[in-house]
Amino acid sequence: MKVKGVLLSVASVLVMSLSPLTNMFSLSSIDPMVASFYSSLFSALFCLLFLGIRKKSLTFVNDKRIYLLGVTNSIGVVCQYFSLFMLGPIAFGLIGRFYIIFSLALAVFILREKIKSSSYFPIVICIVGSFLVVNTGSSNNNMMGIMLGLLYTFLFALTNLLAKKLVDRIDSSIILFYNQIISTVLIGAFIWMTRGDYKVFFAGESLWFIVIAAFCSGFLGIILFYESIKYIKFSVANLIRSLNPVIVFLYSYPFFPIEITAKFIAGSVMIVVSVIWLNLKQE
Repeated sequence: MKVKGVLLSVASVLVMSLSPLTNMFSLSSIDPMVASFYSSLFSALFCLLFLGIRKKSLTFVNDKRIYLLGVTNSIGVVCQYFSLFMLGPIAFGLIGRFYIIFSLALAVFILREKIKSSSYFPIVICIVGSFLVVNTGSSNNNMMGIMLGLLYTFLFALTNLLAKKLVDRIDSSIILFYNQIISTVLIGAFIWMTRGDYKVFFAGESLWFIVIAAFCSGFLGIILFYESIKYIKFSVANLIRSLNPVIVFLYSYPFFPIEITAKFIAGSVMIVVSVIWLNLKQE
């Protein structure tokens, strides 16, 4: 069963790593806030379709945590798109690896999952590696983009933690539907109240890129992740997701190339090695 969980988690990484590239294409002609709205909307629609395929009915969930999950996700999605717009897909993908720090901390302090003392050294290696790769291509970075990137990683780690507390008794696709539909309503309401013009929702051809990104990161990737944490620890699943910057780099480099420096290579190797090491230690 652990092997199944690992395979599901790896599949989640491969799918979700496509989204920074496709989202970056969409942001060439659409506002990040509007992109956030459509991302949540299409993710919710994909969830409904998935429920229909599985012949499962959408049930009312009377749990405050699922609504809190929607709130944290909506803020995280908005921060995600603005950070991507400011940093570009490769730097954005690397910033996202601070997610591992937040997810490990939340797993220990809230879920009470145990981390072996011998795991602290590879954690330090992973953090150092993250700092090295984040500085790659720094000429295109700015402090606001980095801050938003850190905030979105924390909020997504918190969102997944809340999901972990629900996934044992509520179907993962139902959790995800509530997550995305609440985000759609909150983001849409904010856009309407601040812009007051329905024309701002016009997305044109960029909509297709958002649909692809929503399917990959807002639906299929998360479904695979939620399924994986049924079989492996929350912390282990998130450590596997640390491979994300390598995959994002491979996907994005042909379209958005950056200078490959010794620092970038060293940081990438440190992240990959620390992930393998940590997985062995957790086992």
